[in-house]
Amino acid sequence: MINRALKVLNNNKSIIVIIIGCILRLMFIGKIPGNYNYFQDEAFSAYEAYSIVNYGIDSHGYHNPVYLETWGSGMSAVQCYIQSLFVRILGFGPVAIRLPQALLGCLTLIFFYLLVKEVAEERVAFWSTFVLAIAPWHIIMSRWGLDCNYYVGFVTIALYLLVTSRNVLWKTIVAAIVMGITLYSYASPWVVMPFLVYGIILVLYIKKEMNLKSIIIYTMTLGIVVIPLFLFIMVNLDFIGEIRTSYISIPRLSYFRSDDAKPSIANLKQLVTYFWTQYDYISYDSALPYGTYYLFSNVFLVIGLIKDLIKRSKKSFVMWFWFICALILGILVQANFERINMLFLPLFYFIGTGIVFVIDLFKNTKAVDSVVIGALYCISGVLFAKYYFTDYNAMMERVWPEGVEEAIVFANTYDGTIHVQDIRHPFVLCYSKYPTDKYVETVVYEDENAKFLQPVSFEGYDFGDFVSQSPVKNDIYICSVNNEEVVTWLTDNDMAVAQFGNYYVGVAN
Repeated sequence: MINRALKVLNNNKSIIVIIIGCILRLMFIGKIPGNYNYFQDEAFSAYEAYSIVNYGIDSHGYHNPVYLETWGSGMSAVQCYIQSLFVRILGFGPVAIRLPQALLGCLTLIFFYLLVKEVAEERVAFWSTFVLAIAPWHIIMSRWGLDCNYYVGFVTIALYLLVTSRNVLWKTIVAAIVMGITLYSYASPWVVMPFLVYGIILVLYIKKEMNLKSIIIYTMTLGIVVIPLFLFIMVNLDFIGEIRTSYISIPRLSYFRSDDAKPSIANLKQLVTYFWTQYDYISYDSALPYGTYYLFSNVFLVIGLIKDLIKRSKKSFVMWFWFICALILGILVQANFERINMLFLPLFYFIGTGIVFVIDLFKNTKAVDSVVIGALYCISGVLFAKYYFTDYNAMMERVWPEGVEEAIVFANTYDGTIHVQDIRHPFVLCYSKYPTDKYVETVVYEDENAKFLQPVSFEGYDFGDFVSQSPVKNDIYICSVNNEEVVTWLTDNDMAVAQFGNYYVGVAN
């Protein structure tokens, strides 16, 4: 019976790994990270989804924009539209905002496995997916709503569909549509995506796995899907004026980040350093001491790169194009794990390749080697999961600020103007469910051409420095408990003060 059970486990090991990976991405979704609190970008995307559902416009008054203006310099709209569907079904809250990314993370595991199985042997697909399923980076990024993270899932699905389209008309069209959605999901990789997509298509054509008719159909379909995106670029390069209709809008951003791409060797050095140390100095991208895919994986990564360079798998050119394009992007932009998230999945492929090579290197102990390596990753995965769901979550209060929602809800029980310091305006909009039409009509910004717009005020709220002023009777004042100057001002003015997590709310007498 034991032998039979082991045989069943072995035959279904990839399914088991994917199921475990899905559990790690879905359990306690909404609560962790942040104890149901949002990150500032997450709060803004949540508010945009709420606005689209309830008012039919975004926070800048655009109907169905192809790209969100949000902070001023933009945010992908794909996440917002998917979140809005979940808001309609589940209601407005952290579960509805985070569940789409978690589900996409689960789909990424499935399609990554299928893609690697397509380009290499099944064992490489298993080990690559196994490491991805328990990787700190992918677990962390799958559990909260950051727009750029949608790119990872969509590009994986899009590449699998492209590689397996095999001149079937409907598959070719679907592959092109998903690739088009991928382009809408994150702007940073735009500069290298044509090389990635058409580099792969060229090799498929040479290998007679994609004919000229399919290439034309794919290109035409992709072109139709990205027409609004092309118009968005034209608008923001000032070739044409912005487009506003009641059906679709092409917004003119207050700041277009067309100058973000500045190639330098320093960028490449930084990229290599970050991925080798598995830390980019952004605490919510990875978790020390576990890194992004566990520090000992670097050994398998190097071995896998060398092995696949010397003796490539049948279609590993897909992974090499992906890898090289990501490196080019790393030269063009200053690296962090969000901007260069397209680099991760090729690395998992090379890690899986390295693991299989090491196992095969010692032919007489292959079974033992597999168990030892598997145990090493399992132990690391268990330790990381314990850390993530306990200590990591407690440590992230400054990133997913504790008490903001309670402070804003409490402040809104009073009729006076609410004066806010130490809280960014997306939190106020999101947690107060501020009427979007009223916000669009009444907001005043410090600088309407800023990269990151900062409101001075909107109806009922003031974001100015109030310490130099006398308090207004019945007005409400919010600040961080760590803002000593404002806390002293609240005390000196004998205010009734309530504490909510990391924030004080004072009411002027």
